[in-house]
Amino acid sequence: MTPDDLKVKILGIVGTPIKDGNCQYYLEQALQVVESGGHATTELIHLQDYRIEYCVGCEACLRRVHKVQKEVGLDVVPVPVKEYNCSIKDDMQIIHKKMMEADGILLAAPVYIATIPGQVKTFIDRCRTFVHDFRLRGKVAAPLTVAFYRNAGEDTALQTMALSLLAMGLTQVSFGASAVSTREGMGIPIRETRFAVKEDLVGMTLMNMAATQVAQTALQMKAGKRALEEADVSVKTGGWAPPL
Repeated sequence: MTPDDLKVKILGIVGTPIKDGNCQYYLEQALQVVESGGHATTELIHLQDYRIEYCVGCEACLRRVHKVQKEVGLDVVPVPVKEYNCSIKDDMQIIHKKMMEADGILLAAPVYIATIPGQVKTFIDRCRTFVHDFRLRGKVAAPLTVAFYRNAGEDTALQTMALSLLAMGLTQVSFGASAVSTREGMGIPIRETRFAVKEDLVGMTLMNMAATQVAQTALQMKAGKRALEEADVSVKTGGWAPPL
């Protein structure tokens, strides 16, 4: 594969009860930034389009991971769990597959009472297998958020998503970006435009920076992995093993 052929795929996931709103627009613009670099393809999925049940805490995913670890050893990372690893058969099966196929993930959610909405937390809870099987290691991520007021929970929402992405094993390459959907973040609607976030210069600039960082780092990591393979260099990824 030549440098010109090297491509990465960035998956955008947006979670909000509102379809085609400011949060979705914010993520769409981020994905456009990613594609503008010329070395990435993108896909956007809206959690409202998928049936996602609550995690029931059955721990079937964890038991399966432990079963595989007993077969291959505790120091094998990622754990070679095959395909979907959850007892609940719903649309998370589709989303897990898309996450596995992506090189990077942008997770977007609006601020709801100083944090993320329930739909996004439910999605995060249903990604528990990745916390234990490390199958998302080597992929990069960053969060995005949109708020009605300035300083009304944007940092909390970003931190919640950032910590969750880290827990899933993703490499966090940016603290993320936030924008406001009202005039100057004062809660005053901007009637002249459907997507008020584009009037937030700071928010759009931060989004551009976060999206660019995700695309560039994903490309660098993929190119680096390929270079190591071509040089026949094996790097131990590391895992937990009991002391001798």
